[in-house]
Amino acid sequence: MDLRGIRQVLIDGLEAGGVGEARRADFREPYLDGKRDATFDELGLDSLARMEVCIAIEVALGISLAPEELQRYHSLDMLANDLMVRLAG
Repeated sequence: MDLRGIRQVLIDGLEAGGVGEARRADFREPYLDGKRDATFDELGLDSLARMEVCIAIEVALGISLAPEELQRYHSLDMLANDLMVRLAG
C-alpha cells in the first residue's frame, strides 16, 4: 500500500469516529494529496474517534494500535509515515 492509501485508511477511521474535518473536501482532498496535515488535537479526537482510527488501521493494514498509542504521534502524517515503515519492514 502506498502513502495515499494509508492516508485514506486514516480518513476513513476519522470519518467513522465522527470527526467532521474528515468529511470536508477542503481538508480531505489536500490531506490525501499530501498537501495538508493536522494534529490530533487540532482535529479534536475524542476516545471514540481514536478507537475508530485504530480499528481502521487494524482492519485495513493488520497493524494493532491501542488508542492511547496515538498520543505519541504529533500529527496524522507522522502516524501515516510510521505505518508505511511498519508495512515495509
